[in-house]
Amino acid sequence: MNLPAAFSSFITTPAKVNLGLKIVRRREDGYHDIRTVMEPISLADTIYCEFRQASADSFSLESPQLMELDSENNLVVKAARKIVESAHEQGVQHKGHWHFWVEKRIPAGAGLGGGSSNAAGVMNLLKDFYKLELTADELNYMAVQIGADIPFFLKPEIALVEGVGERITALPHPQKRYYLLIKPAFAINTGWAYSALNATSEKSPAEYDINQFSRKSDNSRYLLENDFEVPVMAAHPQLVEIKAWLGNSSGALGALMSGSGSVVYAIYPDLISAVAAAANARQVWLGAGCDFFLARNL
Repeated sequence: MNLPAAFSSFITTPAKVNLGLKIVRRREDGYHDIRTVMEPISLADTIYCEFRQASADSFSLESPQLMELDSENNLVVKAARKIVESAHEQGVQHKGHWHFWVEKRIPAGAGLGGGSSNAAGVMNLLKDFYKLELTADELNYMAVQIGADIPFFLKPEIALVEGVGERITALPHPQKRYYLLIKPAFAINTGWAYSALNATSEKSPAEYDINQFSRKSDNSRYLLENDFEVPVMAAHPQLVEIKAWLGNSSGALGALMSGSGSVVYAIYPDLISAVAAAANARQVWLGAGCDFFLARNL
């Protein structure tokens, strides 16, 4: 197999929002089964990737937006190492140093899946670089071992996500949506959020209507629910205020916290409504340390 001694490229990796999120049950292994619709949005990170042939495999990572960066435990490095190990298992002897430079726009600890998306993008890039013969199921299995949201980002499109994140069912092409996302000055630790749920017995997800996100737009409001909101908002009442404001903003079709937080978003049927809401939000939350993002669904 002929592989280059040096290689450089870049990828963009999108954020996601959870259009509703139900915790089905806490499993015996400590993980949780979920039922959620994930949708990729235009807010994205950029990753610059470089490879140089060397006598041994090594990895490095830097990001100007992440001052305290633990490279060894970062999902990008874990993903790269996983693919390199698979390459060697398939007989590839090409060794070298991978360097990743991540330009972050997706905020961390926000429930937008930025780290998982970064990892999935790197997995796809390195799989193609090493010309690996991996089925989608094999790649998904590798991905979920690194992080629960990573399988979704291997092929980011609106989908029903179940299990711990490994069961993905693509949904019909969605209607156009625009998002205003508000990130408060604090982040939410996902592990803490799960522990605060106190989820034990299995719940019925029957009331969660997944078809509403693919229907032709008639500007009717979405029915949105996120099981994380109760414990997270009890600990952070500012999120209650942000969600109420977003839900009542002109043109909003619904508001919800994404994932385990801390971002809260509102959905709008057109860009004009979203831009107007963003301008108003910046005035309302002036001095509160919030960040504001406008995005569309992909």
